[in-house]
Amino acid sequence: MNVSIKRYPFLGNEKILIEYWANHISDWKMDEKSILLFSKDAAEHLWLYIAYKDGECCGVLVNEEGESSALWLFHTVKKYRNNGIGGMLFDKAFKNVGHKWVAGHGSGYWWQGVPSGCGDQFLEKRGFQWSWTSIDMAMSLNGWQKSEPKPPIIIGKLMPHESNDFISLLKSEDELSGWTEYYTNMIDDSAFNHIIVARFNQMIVGCAMVLTEEDIRWRDMIKGKVGGVGCLGVMKKYRQHGIGASLVYAVNEELKNQGYTHSYIGYTWLEEWYGKMGYVVFNRQRMGYIEWK
Repeated sequence: MNVSIKRYPFLGNEKILIEYWANHISDWKMDEKSILLFSKDAAEHLWLYIAYKDGECCGVLVNEEGESSALWLFHTVKKYRNNGIGGMLFDKAFKNVGHKWVAGHGSGYWWQGVPSGCGDQFLEKRGFQWSWTSIDMAMSLNGWQKSEPKPPIIIGKLMPHESNDFISLLKSEDELSGWTEYYTNMIDDSAFNHIIVARFNQMIVGCAMVLTEEDIRWRDMIKGKVGGVGCLGVMKKYRQHGIGASLVYAVNEELKNQGYTHSYIGYTWLEEWYGKMGYVVFNRQRMGYIEWK
């Protein structure tokens, strides 16, 4: 088979990927604006590996390259599969990875991992190890019933004067500290209407984001207006009291008031917990990597 592999920087060649995606990755709908938005922070480190057969584009691999690398996208046109093209793309990119190669999430992501059944077995044979399975979930807001939090918990929006204390709280909790940057960006943008907090005795003990349509990667795959719940967390010593569920209810009430028809949860492992509230699994993604010492 006469196949050649070309390597291009993503910046300046975005149209190659966007056209390929539109023509060949119909199972995962994402518009051009979203493709560029979610790759913005990593764009200067992204590289396209394009497979051509007789001048026709027949496969693509998108790789974030640096000391630690991330495999963003790996796909071969269906009619060209099982002909070694995937292996050629993999081997070409492999020469430019750092000490660790993550499947999915790098400085940003389109998929946080590898969708189950979409190349994960191939990558496993090539040495990728899977550590856990991430889940995206969705729920219709049709018939959604408001639920009031139990006293003395009060749910409301973050007030501007609380910003510094709120960020300090996030930094002090190991399981919440990773979200500091995202909440800081929202505060800098004065997006206080999109930050929901739980208060106990006037102290913030939990938080969640109201995600809009542009925040939801796979909104085009769901009929309706899709928003979501983001970066939900409760201080460890205040858990098991229904605070997390109250935050979800508050976000969904806000979404419903804004005309949203569906609520989306991304990048979670709490399938049973969200399932009790009515969410169903939208997709599963395997999280893994190869590492060299």
